[in-house]
Amino acid sequence: MPRPEKVAIVEATRKAAEKASCIVMADFTGLNVEEITELRRKFREQSIDYRVVKNTLARISLKSLGYTELLDYLEGPTGFAFGYDDPGTPVRVILDFSKKTEKPKIKAIWFDEHLFSGEDARKVADLPSKDQLIANFVSGLNAPISNFVRGLNNILQKFVGTLAAIQKEKENN
Repeated sequence: MPRPEKVAIVEATRKAAEKASCIVMADFTGLNVEEITELRRKFREQSIDYRVVKNTLARISLKSLGYTELLDYLEGPTGFAFGYDDPGTPVRVILDFSKKTEKPKIKAIWFDEHLFSGEDARKVADLPSKDQLIANFVSGLNAPISNFVRGLNNILQKFVGTLAAIQKEKENN
């Protein structure tokens, strides 16, 4: 009979993984308490849920969602960063943090039903954010309209200039 606290951990991890747009699994070995606290603070600032879950409990949670590809990465200490908005944000936070400490090491990244290894972390981090993609899309939609309005404006300016020249010529005659 499973203990209620373990059942709660499995359920909370399953819900977080199900809701997440991105799951980053990282080996946090070698980080001291101060560094872990700073990393957690950076995650909170970006609305990223970070948890350390025992591998057996994480295995149950991930299996229940059908994320069997991630099970191979459940070796040694594993921390989970669940990103809910922009899939690249948890990866960027970890990579930025690891610049000064060289830890944690990303084991795997799961987003959009695809698995990426830790070696692909830089590629995932370099993906444009959701806000950048929306801005690019809107500017792409806006460009033809802006060019059309500018073209009409030029035609009107030339027409008004021609009318002014005709009026000036008639005044001189």
